[in-house]
Amino acid sequence: MTVFRTRARRVAASRGPRVAAALAGALLLASLTGAASQPARASQLGPIYPVQAAFASPGPYATTTGTVTDATGTVIYDVFRPSDYSALGFTSPIVTWGNGTGASPAKVSDFLSHLASYGFTVIASTLPNTGSGNDIDAAAHYLVTQNGVATSVYYGHLNVGEVAAVGTSQGAGGAVRAATNDPALIKTVVTFSLPNAIWAGANPDCPTAADCTANPAALTQPVFFISTYGFWDSIIASPATEKAYFLSTSVHAALGIILTSDGKLADHTSIQNAADGGNPGGFLGYATAWLEYQLRGNATAAGAFTGPHPELLWNINWPGSAVK
Repeated sequence: MTVFRTRARRVAASRGPRVAAALAGALLLASLTGAASQPARASQLGPIYPVQAAFASPGPYATTTGTVTDATGTVIYDVFRPSDYSALGFTSPIVTWGNGTGASPAKVSDFLSHLASYGFTVIASTLPNTGSGNDIDAAAHYLVTQNGVATSVYYGHLNVGEVAAVGTSQGAGGAVRAATNDPALIKTVVTFSLPNAIWAGANPDCPTAADCTANPAALTQPVFFISTYGFWDSIIASPATEKAYFLSTSVHAALGIILTSDGKLADHTSIQNAADGGNPGGFLGYATAWLEYQLRGNATAAGAFTGPHPELLWNINWPGSAVK
């Protein structure tokens, strides 16, 4: 059963659907008077949205970073991981990340480090084009291999049976493609602003547009689609596009459409660090909760997406969200 919760009337227009979508976001923002006046702290969210608050706060584990180089010495992956695996008390699930067009892991290091603070080992391709999903999948396989290498820092510390593919924009499409191409390895998917298929095009990672076209309907794994009411997302990855992707799937899925984050209207690049023009704070709670729920079976985290009253659906900053 699909459950939708809508808290504001959408703007309909016979012409200019992109403008209508942008106006809809503005009307939603106006309807929540004062919602964007200042960033909401986790302590403020706690009494109202306990799951979001719990996982928006930094996790309990210290983190570190590292790199993986190829035979020429070129960095091909950045890694964000717990500093001390022995402190976890569990083997670390793997998250493989895909960048948006022209971006890099450094631009989303706050988010990736946040995941590491919960005990996830995050490996991120350094490629500025990841839409094929090939490098996203290869990065996960690298860690799976390293888990069995006695001299590796990862030896015996990774949960190679619990792997998520996560990405933004072009990398969101790559995450979906990694999952549909390698369902034996990838157990769940999270996408930030998965673009409409009309934006797929050839690039150095994709010889043809078809090589960069994702098909969420083919997913056999649970998936969380996240988007915004921002202007650029109204053009690239509109709420209507994300809803269509959500409805196309036959798996357990969640659709989260966020209105504001860190006191500003959320948009296409909001998951990036504040120093890189983003405002990621509002995304952290539910994105982390989904991974905790899917990869670690966390019952508290599951409360955002399951049960008679999933928290995501009654959070007024996420209007139009849905679960099934």
